[in-house]
Amino acid sequence: LTQYPDGSMPLAPFTAQRVDYSLARLAHYTATDPAHFQNHVLFTNYQFYIDEFVRLGHAEMANPDSEYVAFVEPGNVVTRRVGLPALPGDELGSPPPRLPQMPGYHLMRADRSGITMVNIGVGPANAKTITDHIAVLRPHAWIMLGHCAGLRNSQQLGDYVLAHGYVRED
Repeated sequence: LTQYPDGSMPLAPFTAQRVDYSLARLAHYTATDPAHFQNHVLFTNYQFYIDEFVRLGHAEMANPDSEYVAFVEPGNVVTRRVGLPALPGDELGSPPPRLPQMPGYHLMRADRSGITMVNIGVGPANAKTITDHIAVLRPHAWIMLGHCAGLRNSQQLGDYVLAHGYVRED
């Protein structure tokens, strides 16, 4: 954060205008209200990860003992956990006629410590755009689920690979 000559610092890392702009962009890019975003964010560019997350989200909503309270899909389609009443606004969501550029899915906990997953599609431009806007929400953690290039010959299918750097030479 910037420190002013008098030693004071801004109250927040982002200006109000930047936050307002980013919240509007999140709604546009993900087709979900920014209020649904959780503090743990997963990014992917593979549809099969999204499909599995959606399956998991619906399974959690069918489990009355789940620690999750809602699952939100693009268009602000809210599914509440079985046994929980709908909240005002839940009925307003409807699936969009086509998916947005970077659809968002939210497996929500009451304390916002759930998981948001965003399909960023292909290309570093999408990744930069969405992370710049999600940054204003100050998530606790975010990680990209995808693939790594330049794997070692000693690695096998199913090995866990933690990328520690990003290099692009094109």
